[in-house]
Order: sequence, then C-alpha cells, then structure tokens
Amino acid sequence: MPRVLHWRTTPLEALLLDLDDTILDASAGLDAAWSAVAHALAGALGDVEPAAVATQLRASSEWYWSDDERHRTGRLDMRASRRAVLRHVCESFGRASFAVADDVAELYTRLREESLAPFDGALDALARLREKAPALGLVTNGAADAQRAKIERFGLARFFDVIVVEGEVGFGKPDARSFARALAAVGASPARALMAGDNYECDVLGALGAGLHAVWIDRERRAAPPPGRPAPPRAHATLASFVELAEELGVGGAK
Repeated sequence: MPRVLHWRTTPLEALLLDLDDTILDASAGLDAAWSAVAHALAGALGDVEPAAVATQLRASSEWYWSDDERHRTGRLDMRASRRAVLRHVCESFGRASFAVADDVAELYTRLREESLAPFDGALDALARLREKAPALGLVTNGAADAQRAKIERFGLARFFDVIVVEGEVGFGKPDARSFARALAAVGASPARALMAGDNYECDVLGALGAGLHAVWIDRERRAAPPPGRPAPPRAHATLASFVELAEELGVGGAK
C-alpha cells in the first residue's frame, strides 16, 4: 500500500520532526531539578538561602541563554553550559567556588537525564506515522553524542528515514541547510514537506524561511510569537502537542 500523508491540501513527500520538547519531554522534572540544585548549592555555600540561590539560578540561566551566539555554541556542550551557569551563580554571591559549581552542575545533568521521557502517546504516534508517511525525518540541534544517546535510549532510529544532528553536520536549525540536508536524503521538495517543533525560531521561522510548511508545537498555547521574535513570513499552524499533530494528519495517537 502506498504511503500517503496530507497536510491540509498539500500531499506531503516528507514530514520532519524536532526531538527535544516535541517527541521527548525534555522539560520534565525541570522544577524539581532546579530545586535540588538550589538546595545543594546553598548548602555548599553555607550562608545563602535556597530561595535566593533559586532566584539567582533563573537569572543566570536567562543571562546565559539570552545571547544568540552563546546559545548556538552552548547547546553543543550542555555540561559545559551548565557549569558556566552555576559558576555565574557562585560569582553573583561573591564566591569563586568553581569546584562546587561544577559538582552541582553534574547533579543537575543527572537529574535532567533521569527525568527525560517521551511525551504520552508520542511513540505510538510515531509508529502510526511511520506506516503512512512517505518519508519521516528527525532534525535536531545539539551535540552529536548527547542527541544520539537519546535516540538510542528510546529506540527512535527505527522510525526515521533520515536523522540530521547539528553536532554531526556542523550546522543546526534555523539554518536552511539543516532542512535541505534532510530533504535531499529522502528526495523531497520543500514545498511538499512539513516541519514540526516547539522552538518558534528554529523550527517555525527556520522551516518557513527554507520553503517548508511549519507547525509550531506550542504546549503553553501562547499562539502569538514569543516576545522579541519576528512575525512569520508565511502562515503556519499551531498545535498543543506532537500527538495532536498526528491526529491532524489523520493517523491518531495513543488509544
């Protein structure tokens, strides 16, 4: 039976998907991890309350990731980025406790990895899409070893015809080459391809700029572009989850 998938009125040649916070719930356990880190660092510093550390932790994280270039390079080495954030927290309290910061950063990494899991219904939706999609691609930013470890851990490779990892190819979303690499591998044209992901700039603006259709996975149902981000050059859809996307494509999710 031929594989046929339509997005609205467009017959698709390829469906491209993001990984973190689209298929995998990379934000699961975030609050618990931050709380554990705040208490651990407060205990190590000795005279700082966990609440004050938690407040500074959020401020330092926002400072670090708000810089576009630091964001681009930092996501390729998350352990180093987390150490940098925790060191910034220590410095904000007048301490150069880098060994402590590095230890707490490792605690944070362990807690985040332990809490990582697919969204409910995501693997079932992938299996159903695998049966119907002419081509299915995974396009993910991040370090090669970290992203491949997630793919291996949850057995995701079997669902995809092509996997493009930023750390392996040397460029990442929203760079148009990321989408072009995936589409070229499966012989699909941008006009008949759909990209879905949670990152408005990388997944939506990047895909639209490269000529693809796009779906913003907006779990918080914000609907409007995030503050400071430009309006999209063309229309895109907004859905609350990857499973909802599968339903929109007519394949359903977990029953």
